[in-house]
Parts: sequence; structure tokens; C-alpha cells
Amino acid sequence: MNKEKKKIKILFYTCTARAFRTTLVGHLYDVSQDFSVVLISEVLDPETEKVIKQKKYFPGLEKIIQVDLINNSKFDIFRKKTRKYYKLAKEIFEKEKPDILITSGDSLSLFEIYLNRLGKRYGVKNIAIQATFQIAEARKLSKWLDMVNVYTKFPLIIPFHIKIFLVKCRKYLGHFLYYWIFPLTVGELPFFGKSSHVLKKGNSGLRDADYQFVFSKRDYDIWIKDGISADKLSILLHPLKTETREFFKANFFNEPENTIKLKYILFILPDIEVGFIKKSKFFISRKHRISEWVDICDLVSRVYPDHNILLKPHPNSNPFIVELSNSLSKLDNKKIEIIEGKNPIDKYINIADLIIGLPVSTSTALFTANLQCPQKKIISVNFDGELLGDCYKNFNGIIYAGNVQNFLEFIVRVDKFNLGVEPEKLEKEKKLVLFIKKYVSENN
Repeated sequence: MNKEKKKIKILFYTCTARAFRTTLVGHLYDVSQDFSVVLISEVLDPETEKVIKQKKYFPGLEKIIQVDLINNSKFDIFRKKTRKYYKLAKEIFEKEKPDILITSGDSLSLFEIYLNRLGKRYGVKNIAIQATFQIAEARKLSKWLDMVNVYTKFPLIIPFHIKIFLVKCRKYLGHFLYYWIFPLTVGELPFFGKSSHVLKKGNSGLRDADYQFVFSKRDYDIWIKDGISADKLSILLHPLKTETREFFKANFFNEPENTIKLKYILFILPDIEVGFIKKSKFFISRKHRISEWVDICDLVSRVYPDHNILLKPHPNSNPFIVELSNSLSKLDNKKIEIIEGKNPIDKYINIADLIIGLPVSTSTALFTANLQCPQKKIISVNFDGELLGDCYKNFNGIIYAGNVQNFLEFIVRVDKFNLGVEPEKLEKEKKLVLFIKKYVSENN
């Protein structure tokens, strides 16, 4: 073990299980080759849990401390369980005495906010790493979510201006509870500052993170618009664009169990089943949305009669799945199937010949698919000109279908598939490791 590895200890938090599996586990793999690491882990899928326990991949991983915060009810914040985890965070810092903290952000998860504050308090360098696709800047997301809440949380008979007022009141109350009252319940001062995931204001990097890493120039520009200082920001390639890709291939890019060697087309469902026309703000109802999804599935199944159609819901999409399933059953097509939303997406990306993001097409899964299989054909659908529906427009490697005619041209033209082709170039440099080594050198 080299001198740096003995001296430097990293505290690493997994964030959500799916974000860890698709992104952050690659960074954990990189840093554990050179440094000692203590992992604070949310409940992971069995496959990922088995992988991270293998010393050959994670030689510097000293310890795994499991927590279950992501899956807790929001009301758990008032219970002893939440205070227990805050106490645990303090105990970890005091016992492990880390030099560096790595999380997915400093403003979203209350636990991560606590970790970053404790990091500051104990003189630890806080590094925040982007873990998922950033749809748009906070201002646009806030506007979209306000509209969603107006149309899904209140009866239609209430006037719009009253509903939007109530939505904003609800947001500010939520912000006050989350960033002011909740910290007080565990003996901490409120979290002052400009960023708030409840208000959708600002972004990670506005609070206690010393450094904020993002995937690309596109994301860098979004973070700048959200008010993060350029002094904190740096671009860190996704691990699938580096030689760490080989680790992912060896452990995650395999076929689902009991998969017969058939042809597949994968549809990615959003987690929200309503939407809004960008120009007119006209409401797109659940009924219209599901009808549109079914029509697209029917159209594609007719163009590709030899392919099985798999619809992959977001893990949080349960409310409308039964209604969608009933609508699909009317097609009487046994090759169309809705798969379990909580299953890892990478397995289905691996077997699909064509991947289509159904409207509103904002899913991180398309971003992941493009990284995992960059030569596969991926289409983002936005027939209705939706608010946020164009987030993949002009996105390198993803085809944007703004109308039915374009979509038809694309799917008819996609008649040959280049499966399993690697990216043309993989970066050798592990920038995160180099960054930490530079920090170590400057502080010796």
C-alpha cells in the first residue's frame, strides 16, 4: 500500500441505488485503487451489493456502513429513526476521521446536506459529483413541477390562479420544514442559502461542497445558469467514457435472467403521466398520454413485427401502470410487455435493438443508454412540443423526433443495428484520482 493510500481516507455516499449502479460505483472503483474508502451505502440491488464486496475490484474499500434513508417516508423526519441517522453521521466522522467526502450533491438529500455540513465542521474537503442526467436548469424544472402540481393535486373546479397560489405556498412551507424545522429537530441550525430542491432553486454546489463535478460542457452551462460559481465547477467524464468502462462491462452489462435470444425494442416510460404544451401551456391529460403511448407501441410493433416490445417504467411509476396495461391489452399483441420498474435498466439496454423514450421524454435512462451502448439507435419522442420535452434535442447520439412524420422516417430507416460496439475512444486519465492526488500533494 503506497504512502498516499495510508494517509488519505475517503468517505463515500452511494445516493440512490440506481444512480450508484449506473455512475457513482465507477468513481468508487477508481478511487479505491489508490485510497482507503469507507462507503455509506443505501440498500442496493443484490448484484451490485455482491460486486462491491469483491476486493479485486475495490482493494481500498475498508468498510461498508449500510443505511436506508432514500426509502424512508418523508414523515420519518419527525421520528427517532431520523435522529438516529444524524447521530450515525456524526459518529462516522468522529470515528473514521476522513480527509475527503464524496457525495452526489450538497442540496438535495437531507442526509447529504448533513454530511456536507459535518464535512465542513470537521475540516474535510467536500466533493459533489453529478450522478444523473440534468434535464434543465432549476427555473424551468420549477415551472414544470408547479404546473404538474396544479393539475394533479387539486380539483378542476378550483380556479387556476388560486391553485398556483396554493402550490407556491405549499412549496415555501415545504422548504421551511425541510431546511429550517427538520435541522432544528436534531439540534442543528437551519440550512440557510440560495439552493433548495423543494423550491427547485439553485443547484448542488451552492451549499457546503468545496468542489462540484459535472458530466459535460452542457451540464457545466446549466450549473452556471443555476448560480454556481465557476471556481467550484469542473467537468469530470462519466466513468463509462473512461477505461473504467471495462469494470462496468465485466459486472453489469449482461442479459436479464431467462431472456430468450429474441429481438427486442425497449420503450422508456417517464415517471409523470401528464404534460404541457410549451407554447400554449395546454394540459396533456393522463388519458391522452396513455393513448399516445399505446399508439406509438402499436405503430412500432407493426413496423417491426419480429421484435418483442418491452416497456420499462420508472421505479416510481406505479399509479398509472394498471391503466396502461389495460389499454395495451386491447391491442391483443402478446409481444408487448411491461417489465418491472425496479429492475436494473442496463440489462434491458444491453438486449435492445432500438430504444425509444416515450413522452414526456426526460428519462435519465436515455442518457444511460447512450453511454452504455453509444452505437445503438435511441429516439426521444416529443410529438406535442412539450415543456421540457425537448431536453434531448441536439443531444449527441440521441435522435430527436419532434413530430410523427420524423418518427416514422427514423424507425423505418433503422433496419440494421450495430450491437455491442465500443466508443471510438476511452480516456485513460482518471481525473477524480488525479484531482485528489493533487490536493494531497498541495496539503502535505
